[in-house]
Amino acid sequence: MKTKTLTTFSLAVLLMAASCNFNQKNDRQSAENAVVVPDTAVAIDSIHTEWDAKLDSLLKLEKTMTARDTNLAKLYYDIGKLYADNDFEKAKEYYLKVNKLSEELDWNEGRYLYALYFTQILYRQGLIDSGLTIIRQGYELANKENNEKWLAKTLMSMGTCYFYKSWHETALEYFIKALHIIEKTDDKETHIKLLDNSGVVYRIMGFPEKAVENDKKALTLFDDEETALKGLVYYNLASACRLYENDEKTEYYFKEALRISKIHNNQYLIAPIYLALADMIIISDFDLKTAEDYCNKALKISTEINNPVITGLAHLQLGEIETLKVNLKEAEKCCMTSIDIAKQIDYAEYQVHSNRHLAVIFAMQHNFEDFLTYSSKADSVERFMAKTVALRTAEEMEAKYETEKKELKITALEQEKKLMIWLSIAVGVALLLILATLFFLWRWTIQRRKLAEARITQLEKEKQLVATQAVLDGETQERLRLARDLHDGLGSMLTGVKLNLMDVKNDVTLKYEEVERFNNAVTLLDESINEMRRVAHHLMPDSLSRFGLKPAVSDFCNKFPSKVVFDYFGKETRLDPMLEIVIYRSIHELVNNALKHSHAKQILVQIMQEPNRISFTVQDDGCGFNPDAENSGNGLQNIRNRIASFGGNINIYTKIDEGTEINVEFKIVN
Repeated sequence: MKTKTLTTFSLAVLLMAASCNFNQKNDRQSAENAVVVPDTAVAIDSIHTEWDAKLDSLLKLEKTMTARDTNLAKLYYDIGKLYADNDFEKAKEYYLKVNKLSEELDWNEGRYLYALYFTQILYRQGLIDSGLTIIRQGYELANKENNEKWLAKTLMSMGTCYFYKSWHETALEYFIKALHIIEKTDDKETHIKLLDNSGVVYRIMGFPEKAVENDKKALTLFDDEETALKGLVYYNLASACRLYENDEKTEYYFKEALRISKIHNNQYLIAPIYLALADMIIISDFDLKTAEDYCNKALKISTEINNPVITGLAHLQLGEIETLKVNLKEAEKCCMTSIDIAKQIDYAEYQVHSNRHLAVIFAMQHNFEDFLTYSSKADSVERFMAKTVALRTAEEMEAKYETEKKELKITALEQEKKLMIWLSIAVGVALLLILATLFFLWRWTIQRRKLAEARITQLEKEKQLVATQAVLDGETQERLRLARDLHDGLGSMLTGVKLNLMDVKNDVTLKYEEVERFNNAVTLLDESINEMRRVAHHLMPDSLSRFGLKPAVSDFCNKFPSKVVFDYFGKETRLDPMLEIVIYRSIHELVNNALKHSHAKQILVQIMQEPNRISFTVQDDGCGFNPDAENSGNGLQNIRNRIASFGGNINIYTKIDEGTEINVEFKIVN
């Protein structure tokens, strides 16, 4: 999605020539002639509950269904489709269930649904080649059955994959081929999608008038129901109008897209709409505050659904807004973040825009050395983009040539078979070809099954880690709550009781026996207060949250002065609070285990902190244990789960009667 019409250098000249007077309108207004009013027909922050209610209903229905039939497969598909625009991993989980059940039932409709919608998630995540592999299976099945409906759908999905590879001409060929097929059917939804997809390609190829024509034609095919697809068509129509005819309804189209997308909780589309609105409002009203709010909303959504393309663009747009507000340090930070994301996802265009704008920021600070550095980086990436476009064009031409060559070869072989069918050698060659095909098909099937099983195993592991993290978060929050309730609630009450008792003692004359009983009661109350404080501290040490890991561990070890020795190496800096809690609880558990079971004379606790990692060691000279039997208890397994949830590694070295050494290491992400 391209929203910039001024070059970065031109913007630098404009800003410096205006002596940093940012109360003037941005020149992009004259270039785009767009108008936007932020608080018109659509309530931007309105909350729609229809999507949540529908999802809850389907999840409840899933729990009640016991028969493994096509109805269950359709339910899995419906749930996956609800997740498809806001939780990619959940959507993939349910689409895999569709595929697995369809294979059990030998149900081709389910195979088509899996191929089409699982591919959609893959190309959204950037796994385009994997998506092409899966959708071709659906296409081959549709071709075998001569199923026109699914031929069109699978051709459309393949075209979308090539679109994401930036093979725009190839993508358009697939879309047009699918359009010729779908026009013979009554499948309005696929017809609309093909018109919309073709419009997007026309817009990118520099024909926005064709894009507007296609999207307006697509809108005429909708019934009264406001589906999520209608929101997408409105969004693409608005984007094309801004480039083509400066349609005064552009704002209306964007607002309609946002309203419908919110109804369906389409987070995948809501984020870019917010960015488009932000760009328009800067051009029309120079309302930087409202534009910044829109960008922050887009950033929040794209981060939650793991859409790095929109995340990078949001940071870049925030950087431009901060530049216009003359917050140059914050603008520099935003642009740096955008560059980092662009490098991670290998998005060259964002790198160019971010480096250009960063050069502007340094020029405004009269730092011309960095200005030249980042300008040079932008030039270098642009040269790389030009080479990439040339290479991509060559690859596309080569792929078309290979396809045509294969088709010609197949035609020649067929003619040869017809002419030489009476020769026995042709029969032998055909048999060999069949056997070879079966062999490779068998190998391919095994490989595909292994890949699917490996992916399922990976997903299960990821789910286990997420569940463990959630349990740890809940445990930590509960400990904090209990410690706070004990200290602030019960502690205050007990202290108040003690003070009241002392007041009673001062105001009343007691006999000797009553004084002794009174003193015993006060002593017991003091012990209760101390015990309450000890329990609260055990649940969550105050020193850990207030002062950090080193003081908290030191306080704990000092409780056993003759047994436990504590050393801390490296520069002490605060870590992620949850990581500090995991390290403290792990050391606490390991030391308690050593005290209870090892009969050690001395326990050594060491923490070593470096800029990019932190490790700790708990070593004792006790009786040791059999490492093969360590899984018999839950203590070490709980520690392993805590450490694994934060990506840490644990190593245990122990032998009977030779002591135990446990080393744990975490990477620190800055």
